[in-house]
Amino acid sequence: MEKLDFLIQYLLKENREVNIDKLPTDITQKKNLYRSLCNIREPKPISEEYLEVENAYLQEKLEKKDVIKVENIETIFEKYETSELKNSNKICLWEGDITTLQIEAIVNAANSQGLGCFVPCHKCIDNQIHTMAGLELRQACNEIMKKKDYQLKTGEAIITKGYNLPAKYVIHTVGPIIYDKVTQLEEQQLADCYINSLQLAMDNGIRTIAFPCISTGEFRFPKEQASKVAIATVDDFLKHNSDKFEKVVFNVFTEEDYRIYEKNI
Repeated sequence: MEKLDFLIQYLLKENREVNIDKLPTDITQKKNLYRSLCNIREPKPISEEYLEVENAYLQEKLEKKDVIKVENIETIFEKYETSELKNSNKICLWEGDITTLQIEAIVNAANSQGLGCFVPCHKCIDNQIHTMAGLELRQACNEIMKKKDYQLKTGEAIITKGYNLPAKYVIHTVGPIIYDKVTQLEEQQLADCYINSLQLAMDNGIRTIAFPCISTGEFRFPKEQASKVAIATVDDFLKHNSDKFEKVVFNVFTEEDYRIYEKNI
């Protein structure tokens, strides 16, 4: 509680636009306030003392979670008797919270600004990942994105450390936003998210990586179609680079998504 109080007070002190008459005493409300203050914070300089306390706080939170090791996730070959996947011995399907996965890299479904979600306590994966990694992740993204004029192209990918996540790295990629029917270009852009993320992983010697369901949430890409693109793209990429990867995990968070991927696998 003491660490959380320090973090809240620090963030409130530096952000004079947030006016709170009385700090909450309820632990859940405090956690939500801390998360909201982190979510809205611009990537400006911050004290080493703050980062030290935040890292300790987030590591304590992580210790209370059930962290899943990638080596304990079964491959498609081990889990199912039949599959048409050419690389079923490398590909996995896992339902769970990607921020609890101990793996070399997780992929973040980012936005084009590349700095994480700024909406307080938003449920998107971008928000979840930045919240659990800590403010250093936004700082790292900012160093990359200011060289790109804060415009990450659809299908493009960048890489940062994972900071307080159990994953060593985070690969950030921007999926297409769907406004009407999915076009051939948008389908290719979604495929590019997987291709460029895998290529970036390969360039950095990363052999285990987990993908969320890119673009199927706020970006409205139809789930069925998106899963087919994801599975076919990854399987084809591994066909040419199988020796570079040990496991590629399709991470889903809902039973509906699990059923869709399971059927298409």
